[in-house]
Amino acid sequence: MLMSTSAIPVSVEERRSRRPVARDVELYQRMLHKYEEAARLADELGFDGFGSTEHHLQTEGGESLPNALLLYAKLAAVTSRIQFMPMSVVVTSHDPIRVAEDLALFTHMHPGRLAGVQFARGYQTRWMQTLTQSENIAALNPVSDQRNRKRFDEYLAIIEKAWTQDSFTHSGEFYQAPFPVAGIRDWALADWTRTYGGSGEVDDDGTVREIGVIPKPLHRPRVFIPNTFSPQTAVDSALHGRTLVFTGIRERARATAELYRDTAREAGQDLRLGQNFGVLVKIAFGETYEEAFDYAARTYGFWYHNFFQKFGFTEVFRTAADDPTRPFDLGDARALTQRMIESGHLLCGTADQVRDQIAEVATVYGDGELEWLIYESWGQSLPDDERSEIHRYQLSTYAKEIMPAFR
Repeated sequence: MLMSTSAIPVSVEERRSRRPVARDVELYQRMLHKYEEAARLADELGFDGFGSTEHHLQTEGGESLPNALLLYAKLAAVTSRIQFMPMSVVVTSHDPIRVAEDLALFTHMHPGRLAGVQFARGYQTRWMQTLTQSENIAALNPVSDQRNRKRFDEYLAIIEKAWTQDSFTHSGEFYQAPFPVAGIRDWALADWTRTYGGSGEVDDDGTVREIGVIPKPLHRPRVFIPNTFSPQTAVDSALHGRTLVFTGIRERARATAELYRDTAREAGQDLRLGQNFGVLVKIAFGETYEEAFDYAARTYGFWYHNFFQKFGFTEVFRTAADDPTRPFDLGDARALTQRMIESGHLLCGTADQVRDQIAEVATVYGDGELEWLIYESWGQSLPDDERSEIHRYQLSTYAKEIMPAFR
């Protein structure tokens, strides 16, 4: 699966001179055009899936796609076979019933074209607090992390009920269905609903006791959960049969896969190591290692040093040699790129070198058999004068030199 960025493709100078670039309609149209180009190319090259993450209010032009599913409805019509997957829907910032409806509707609009949906908890306070009108809402925040997790778990349970049950009721800490859960009295269509609606929706007194969500999905979407830091996420995903997608260093990837498998087995699921499990990696190709490294530093290194590091995501690359009393920061993009390579999270080099590195990932660094490999690409973020051919080269090399060895 290809995970593509939705960054506005401009140089650093243009990002400054035309700020805020994500509010520039010409530049936003440019991004959408390049994004569609990437999806069409991935389809032509034989990728199984295509996805992007959801973010809001990023006027600086980083992750600039607020509703991936809406865009996929268009892209599914202009591609032939590739499947799409939101990576992720930040469910804690949405109404869970609306999320269930939107995804189910997509399965009817484009049968067989939804690979699944990845749900995330949401960590960026600027838009999480604004969209939810709540201060204590974001993940990875000591004040609100546990409350965020509880909301996340409850909302996922509601979505899964909505997909599988003709009618249901839900009484939780964060959500009631119907509202109030004690019932909605004097429903005007009580006779109509008792005759034609779901059994149990309305009682003899005309009170709504349960609700039914439409449409029922044509096929139940597979649920993916991202995991970087928390062992609890791996445990919860295994217990509920949700596919876990790990992002991080090789040692933790192996340990997380074992935790997931062992928890699933304790719950009665006889899984092999790597089954129902994915690993997200960054990949950089070049005719030489040096060329690949330069590309990696200008894309992954740039964005992780200047952007994701501020949210603590590079802490996973910390080693014993780093000062434990200071936030992790190696000082520049190239140094961070080197550390990501050393950790096994960034696969870098010629096609032959990368193929050998992916062979390790494919076995979950041992005797496993990985089910999902997600290739995170930031090549689309390069400015126009250098992006097109470089991005095509990266994706084409992966499709032609790497994919055949692992299918």
